Amino acid sequence: MRQESKFLQNRARTFTALRSAMGAAVLILSVSACSGNDSDKKEPTLTASQVCDSTLDSSAIAALRRIGGSEEFTELPGMMDSGEPNKFSLKRAADTVHEDMTQRNQCAVYKAGDATGHPLIYVDFSAVKHHPSADGASQEEESENVIYPIGVYAKTHENISAAIYFKCSTQDAGKVKEPTPFIQGSLYGTPDQISPKATGRDLITVLSAITRAMAKQLGCTSEAALPSQVPVAD
Repeated sequence: MRQESKFLQNRARTFTALRSAMGAAVLILSVSACSGNDSDKKEPTLTASQVCDSTLDSSAIAALRRIGGSEEFTELPGMMDSGEPNKFSLKRAADTVHEDMTQRNQCAVYKAGDATGHPLIYVDFSAVKHHPSADGASQEEESENVIYPIGVYAKTHENISAAIYFKCSTQDAGKVKEPTPFIQGSLYGTPDQISPKATGRDLITVLSAITRAMAKQLGCTSEAALPSQVPVAD
C-alpha cells in the first residue's frame, strides 16, 4: 500500500481518537484502501470559500484563514461505513441530524500539507430537545464562555469551540414521536492546529455562516433567528 494511502488512513483514525478524547461518542470513519488510480487518493486543495460545501461568507472566509494561519485547506477524503463520502454536504448533514454521531455527516477541515492528521476544525449538526440557558451558567463557566445573541443560545469557549442552538422543528424519519424542536451546531478546533491569532469570535463567525446555510437547507430560516452578521457578545 502506498505511503499516501496509509497517511489518509492514519488521519481518519486520528480524527476518531480526537473526538473520543473530547467526550464524544466514537466516530468511525473509513478511508478507501489502495486503488490502481493515484488520482483517487490525492487530497484536493481547497480555498476557504470552498470548504464545508461552500457555505462560508466573506467574514467567515477571513475568520477561517486567521484560525488556520493558512490560505489552503483540505477535507477528510474517503467513505464512511455507510458508503457515503466523508466530505461534507449540506443535504447529507440535514438528512442525518437525527442519527448518532457515527452516522452524521460532519465537516472536518485540515490545513493543506499538514502531516499531523489533526483537523483544524470540525463542525457537526444534530437535532436536540433542549438548549442551555445563559442564565444557568456558573460563575466559573461564565469566565470561560462568551455568550452571543444568536438563535436561542450561542457561545464560544475560549478559542477552542463554539456552539449555536436554533429553533427548527424536525421529525426523525420512520419513527413515530414528537418533532425535535432545536438544532445544535457545534464547532471544535484542535489546539495544536489553531493559530495563536485566532479568537473565539473567529470560531463563532465560521460556525454562524455554516449554521445559516443549514437552517436554510432544513427550511427553518424564518424561525431560526440567525443574524446575517455576528452581533456583539452579551
